Amino acid sequence: MLLLLVVAVAAWLLPPYYTGLIALVGLYSLVTIGLNLFMGYAGQVSLGQAAFFGIGAYGSAVLATRYGVSPWIGTIVGAILAAVVAYALSFVALRLRENLLALATLALGIVIGVVFSQWDYLGGTSGIKGIPGFALGPHLFGLRDYAVLAFAVLAIGVWFAGNLVRSSFGRALIAVSAGELGAQALGVDAERLRRQTFVLSAVYAGVAGGIYASYQSYIDPTQFGFLLSVQFVLMSVIGGIRSLWGAVIGAAVVVALGQVLQAVVPLVLPSARGDFQQFFLGIILVAMLILLPRGIAGRLAEGRA
Repeated sequence: MLLLLVVAVAAWLLPPYYTGLIALVGLYSLVTIGLNLFMGYAGQVSLGQAAFFGIGAYGSAVLATRYGVSPWIGTIVGAILAAVVAYALSFVALRLRENLLALATLALGIVIGVVFSQWDYLGGTSGIKGIPGFALGPHLFGLRDYAVLAFAVLAIGVWFAGNLVRSSFGRALIAVSAGELGAQALGVDAERLRRQTFVLSAVYAGVAGGIYASYQSYIDPTQFGFLLSVQFVLMSVIGGIRSLWGAVIGAAVVVALGQVLQAVVPLVLPSARGDFQQFFLGIILVAMLILLPRGIAGRLAEGRA
């Protein structure tokens, strides 16, 4: 609640540009929390989180623009669609291990991207424009409202995930990630646990995607590509892969670094283009991965110990 209050005050005081970044950090953090549950606690690797983010966004956008459905309901339906796709994929993907599972989720992202870009019903490469925004009664949401909404949903996501990892479900997940055979000997159904966590991570991404679609008012396939999935993994690892607050820290760091480089690189290299910014961002992130193997949250925990 304190974090939500701080965000609400910041959103009111800061210029609209920074308020928009706060909203983006909140939505990316929500996706990363779901990814942390799957990667950090279930011990699996996913390179397709952007696909679930996109399914939530497209699901909500189609309902709003084609059928006049409220974005509130569209976001819920988008999250359910993401969960259904994750559930169907889990019967194949979760029987694979490590690199093969990562490749399966990567393939999902590619397939979903092709569907987004080739299916005319979804707008094809032109995407979907004029997506209605959220509203409460006669009040239409502005940037500040989206920042508060993103962090309010994030607060609920952190609270739910925190209770989950402290429950018997969370302890069973940790046991599976530490040693599947040992966990199964104790009566834990490892495949069922991984499937449930995979679906839950898709729900987190789907909810964030539904809000993102209305926040942007325009979406196209390029916004949900492989690079975004890689960014979600980086946010998870840099923040702390087995820390819920690490997901928030990681999302804030990656978004902030991108903005700082966008401003600084042209001052140092006037002829530099966007590729140079991605190059320097990649170097900085790799350095952070080497220097902070447990992520920023892990280093902060070591400092308090």
